[in-house]
Amino acid sequence: MASPLFELSAEMRTTAERRRRSHRPHSTYVREAVPMPEPALTTRTPDPWMESAPLLTGMDEVGAGLLDSLDAMQRVAASAGRGPLLINASPGTGKTHLLIRRTAYLVQELGVPARQCLVLAASAPGAARIRRELGALLGREAAAIAVAEFGDFAAASPPELGHLFIDDLPRMPMRLFRQLTEHRGPEADVTATGDPDSALTAGEPAAFAAFADQFPQAHVMRLSRNHRSPAAVLVAASQVIEPISRVPGRLVQPERPALEGSGIGRFFAVDADDEKRFVAVLTDRLAELGVADDEFAVIGPDGMSVAQAADGEYRVVCLTGVTAEDWPNTAAARRELYVALSRTRDLAYVSHTGSGSPLLADVDQGLFSPFGMVPQIRSGPEQPRLL
Repeated sequence: MASPLFELSAEMRTTAERRRRSHRPHSTYVREAVPMPEPALTTRTPDPWMESAPLLTGMDEVGAGLLDSLDAMQRVAASAGRGPLLINASPGTGKTHLLIRRTAYLVQELGVPARQCLVLAASAPGAARIRRELGALLGREAAAIAVAEFGDFAAASPPELGHLFIDDLPRMPMRLFRQLTEHRGPEADVTATGDPDSALTAGEPAAFAAFADQFPQAHVMRLSRNHRSPAAVLVAASQVIEPISRVPGRLVQPERPALEGSGIGRFFAVDADDEKRFVAVLTDRLAELGVADDEFAVIGPDGMSVAQAADGEYRVVCLTGVTAEDWPNTAAARRELYVALSRTRDLAYVSHTGSGSPLLADVDQGLFSPFGMVPQIRSGPEQPRLL
């Protein structure tokens, strides 16, 4: 083997390598100030159920009046005959809306005695809504329907009525589910709704899982049309929950036009004080645009928790402090982010210091509208350095 004409010393090789690197392109991150985009609020009526989706052939005369505001699959479920029925669907698909109208339909159209109906909701606001809407649909007859929340039976047994309607079954305590169903046969008249992915619990919700065992002949229906959230928010929520979904293969279709509203606002804050200033500016701007205080939810260290927001629906939802420390890549954090995003009708915002939660990396970045001190990639030749 021929020997080299000469050999570089170790120091000379190091210097030569540095010179070669000095002319290579490289990428660096810099932060650029990007102003907050104008909130793109929609002009839709606050009640998304005023416009129903197209009906299935032959369903236009079924439950006319009571079921006018339901889409095709909702109307099929609401007008089904007596017997066990499980409505398995994600937030915004109208589970509560459907349950209320199914109750009214069975009473008014199928002759079910109102005094034999028990309707249960997971929370006091949910129970209040059910009472209010049943009253609007049935008038004085609605007063005979027993409406309660799960917590009403924490220390007491529920009444044994023949027709049971349960809203948000995954949140029902297992003890209460057993009390309600242990004396009912497999063909009992029980209607339940729920989304197991929305349950902020570890493991599959016990009551939801037990429904199939208690009622093996139950009809199970899935609602796929989302009437609440803009397409960008809906896609982002689906991407967050998909790796741990308890309902694999679920299809969700946005009812609202794909271009309505804007992407999810993502604020890159310099520090905690910068994040607070952003929330204050956003709050003032939304107020100027006519968004009421109860239509805007701030979720985070200085706002409410996801659990508190889970019972509501808002025009705008803003999640603050969405950092890797507070929103790690865990199943619990994924469910909270999924639930929080699903509560909005118009706009969603996330804000954080640093690079943010790793969960945000699982969302198609084109769904975000970044602003604040946004990191940008700069490419160019590396400048030579002095030795």
